[in-house]
Amino acid sequence: KKIFNITFLFFYIYVFSSFSIKSAEAEQIQKVSNYFKNLNEFSSTFVQIQNNEVSEGLIFIKNDRLRIEYTSPSKIVFVLKHNKAMYFNKDLEEVEYFNPKNTIGKFIVDLFNDESFLLNSRITKKEGHIYIQKNILIEEENYQAKIYFEEAPFRLRKLEIINNSEIITFTLLNPNFNPNLNNKIFSLANPLL
Repeated sequence: KKIFNITFLFFYIYVFSSFSIKSAEAEQIQKVSNYFKNLNEFSSTFVQIQNNEVSEGLIFIKNDRLRIEYTSPSKIVFVLKHNKAMYFNKDLEEVEYFNPKNTIGKFIVDLFNDESFLLNSRITKKEGHIYIQKNILIEEENYQAKIYFEEAPFRLRKLEIINNSEIITFTLLNPNFNPNLNNKIFSLANPLL
């Protein structure tokens, strides 16, 4: 009978602590979801590192649209919404339209606009920051996305997209949470016409 009571006690502690951890994770995920939900407009400079190459640019988000402007080393613009996207190479004066499904751009659009996007994610808390891990599919390849947040003040700082052959890192610098963006910068109209 004593062994049964001790076993029951350990089982109770295990279940309760697991529930507490899950509850704390759900609370943090909800905090992050609310953070994105309350961002009506957002802009930031960024540094991207991919295959040891460094690119710099600006990112703008308003409602369900995303604009990424690379300023260095090439001048390239992407404008994306859920089912349409435009690529514009300013240097070569090239415009191309495509469906952003299964692209990194779609991942970012969903992150900022889809309240259910972070479901089935894992959250890890570290000193001064947290990060969320989510598995995503890009061009039929599995990637692990990591979304890093500074805790005080609570804000998005970095995105990492990792698979077996590469790591793509977007570090956000100088974020502006109320930039009052003009809708024209999100136009999908051909900029060469």
